Amino acid sequence: MKEKIVMLFGFRKGGKSFDTYSLHFILIALALIIIATFYEVYALEEGVYSFYWLGALLFLIGAIIRTTARIQLGKLFTFNVKILDDHKVKSDGLYAYMRHPGYTGMLIEVIGWCIFFQTWLGTLATIIFLIPSGYYRIKVEEKILEETFKEYGEYKKKVKALIPKIF
Repeated sequence: MKEKIVMLFGFRKGGKSFDTYSLHFILIALALIIIATFYEVYALEEGVYSFYWLGALLFLIGAIIRTTARIQLGKLFTFNVKILDDHKVKSDGLYAYMRHPGYTGMLIEVIGWCIFFQTWLGTLATIIFLIPSGYYRIKVEEKILEETFKEYGEYKKKVKALIPKIF
């Protein structure tokens, strides 16, 4: 049971951590998006949610992608960027189509959230904070993966980062 809880939340001992700040920036960005949303919805009382269902659908799709990616990573998932003792390059499942499906799912979720609540401040926080901090974190992850695993360079040439066959 303890291993399942540790795997679920991504806290694992061992391995060397290579990134100490990007997770903090991502969490701050997500908090700002949530705060901005509630500010707009409750303080500004902007009325009709014309894109309500589109936002809900995108949020659901993003959550499914992110959760599936996390399940497929299994014990390799960590919140901190680190190489574990039993680490390997994941290149099957969603990872056969995009190198970072968890970030893709998170971005789709946040876009869905912003559409659902029609939050322009949340959208602004996404553009200013979440996208740059996510991009930075991807660069940190990819640098250490390329330095650790020779095959990651080949995988990177074949598979796009966030959007299959596009980007």
